[in-house]
Amino acid sequence: MTVHFRRKDIPMTSTAVQERDVEFRSGPVTLRGWLRTPATEGPHPLVILAHGLGGLKEWTIPEVAAALTEAGIAALAFDYRNFGDSDGQPREEVDHPGQIDDWRNAVTFATTLPEIDSERIGLWGTSLGGRNVLAAGALDHRIRCIYAQVPPIGSVPEAIPMMLGTTSRDEADRILADDLRNRALGAEPEYVDFPIGPEYEYDAYWAGFGEAEKRNWTPHVTVASFAPSLADDIRPLLPLISPTPVFLVVAEADAYCPPALAKPAFDTIPGPKKLLVVDGHHYSVYTDFKDETIVAAREWFVEHLVSA
Repeated sequence: MTVHFRRKDIPMTSTAVQERDVEFRSGPVTLRGWLRTPATEGPHPLVILAHGLGGLKEWTIPEVAAALTEAGIAALAFDYRNFGDSDGQPREEVDHPGQIDDWRNAVTFATTLPEIDSERIGLWGTSLGGRNVLAAGALDHRIRCIYAQVPPIGSVPEAIPMMLGTTSRDEADRILADDLRNRALGAEPEYVDFPIGPEYEYDAYWAGFGEAEKRNWTPHVTVASFAPSLADDIRPLLPLISPTPVFLVVAEADAYCPPALAKPAFDTIPGPKKLLVVDGHHYSVYTDFKDETIVAAREWFVEHLVSA
């Protein structure tokens, strides 16, 4: 099923919730986040949430969590290893396989919580987090349903050079090789700054950040975050997700998760599944189409965690 949404205003209301900080182990590191549960008797269905490349649990996720708790669903948000409130070194380094492990360890942690129904756990991931939840879903069938928003699910040849500030793949390979060599010799990691300015797609999103969003945020990641990884192309894993239901969100003008890759990949998922297409770019799901995507996520999780 494919749904096309254009922007409209959808009112959201709030309800009383109980909230506490949580931490759990993921391999060698401790991850930290928070758990919000509806102010009703449990055990509750749960959605676990995390953001994308360099993204933190304070970005957009609290609004999604509010919609979920309003619908009677608990929300567990966490920061990946090396980011935010979680432990791990080097700081601001994306460990691609490690992040997928972080999701699976979050699921394990959730199954130990008495206020959570361990048979009704869903995942919400956006951008790189969307890639991660699809990979986790292929590996772990404890997961009841998945919502993956603008995920980079296949290799885009120009993406790594672009993120490293060059148009040449050879130059990008040299930058990555030099960083690996220097770190092997004991040097500190090199970082790539995210440029700021109105000419960049993410500017409208980041410009709306307040104190909470900026508390742990440094707009850079390590060079090694862009080193090739076996997690870069998860298309071979997608058929393995079934029978877990998958909701995929695609943006028509997305340079990081282009529809030309995403739509054929969606076709390889046996189902149950649903495709939502928004008429925007990668970051539009957090700005112009934020209301629509939050409502879509809430309805998806109600269908598969509450009504099923």
